[in-house]
Amino acid sequence: MCIRDRIKNLFEIEFACKLTNQEAPTEAPTETTEIAHKISCNIDNENIPINYLQDGIKLSLTGSIMKNSATLNRDAAYLKTVRINKLPGYLVVHFVRFFWKKAHLSAGTRAGKAKILRNVAFPKVLDMYEYCSPELQKNLEVGRNEETKQLDEETKRMLESRSKDKEEEKVPLLNKEEKKEEKEQLIADDVLNMPFGTGLDTGKYHLIGVVTHKGRYADSGHYVGWTYYKQNTWLKFDDEIVSTVKTQDMLALRGGGDWHMAYICLYRKLQVLPKVESPKAHPMTDIKPQQSILNLT
Repeated sequence: MCIRDRIKNLFEIEFACKLTNQEAPTEAPTETTEIAHKISCNIDNENIPINYLQDGIKLSLTGSIMKNSATLNRDAAYLKTVRINKLPGYLVVHFVRFFWKKAHLSAGTRAGKAKILRNVAFPKVLDMYEYCSPELQKNLEVGRNEETKQLDEETKRMLESRSKDKEEEKVPLLNKEEKKEEKEQLIADDVLNMPFGTGLDTGKYHLIGVVTHKGRYADSGHYVGWTYYKQNTWLKFDDEIVSTVKTQDMLALRGGGDWHMAYICLYRKLQVLPKVESPKAHPMTDIKPQQSILNLT
C-alpha cells in the first residue's frame, strides 16, 4: 500500500455539505462532498463563547458564505451545513486559536496576527456521533448498541462482585480497588490498541496525543508534544527533555493564560468487539457412553 493510501485510510474525513440560499427559498439546495484530514474547533470569544471542544466542532460545521446565485443572478448569502460521511482511524482536531485581527482606529490597534487564549476543555473520550450524517449514524448504531449491552452486563457483574466482597472481607478494600482500577485500565489499553477493522465502530475516539502552544503571541512562543504511553501515564516531549505526566494534567491544558494550551489534539478510533455467546450444550452431548437415551429421566 502506498503512502497516499495509508494517509487516506488513517486520516481522511469525508464531509457531506449542503448549501441553502437564504435569500431565495425556492432555489434547490446544492449538495457536495468535501475531503479533509482534520476537523476544526472554532473559538469565538464574542458572539458565541466556546468553552468545550464539542461546541467548537459544532460551530465549525455550520456557517454562512457569499456565493453567486443562478436564481437571483447575483451574489447571495448561503447557509452551509456540514455532516460527516466517513470517519478516519485517527482524528485530528485543530483548535483555531490564531487569526488575523483587523485594525481598529478608535482603539489605536494595528492589524496583525493574534491568539485566542480562551479556556476550552477537551475530553479524554470524544463522541462524534451527533456530527455524522444520518446514513453514518445508522451504521454506528450497531456498535453503540453492542457497547451499551456489554456495559450493562459489566455493571451487573460488578454489582454482584461487590455483594460477594462485602460478605468475604478477606482482602483489604484498598488493594481490591487498586487491582480493579489496574484491570480496567489494562482492558482500556487493549481496546485502544485494537487493530482497525477487527471490531464495530461506535463513533467514539480516545485521546492519544496533544500539541500545545505556550505564549500569548502568534509569532512567538513554544510548542510541546504530549503522547499517551499506557494506563494513566503520558510522555511530555519538550525539545530534548522527556518526562512523564498524568492524564489529569493533560486535560488541564485547556488554555486561559500563559501556560501550555492545546492547539492540536489527536484521537484514535475506539471499537467494540461483539461478544460471541458459547453454544448451549445439546442434551445428546450430556449422555454418558453407557447411558441410553431412554434412561434420561
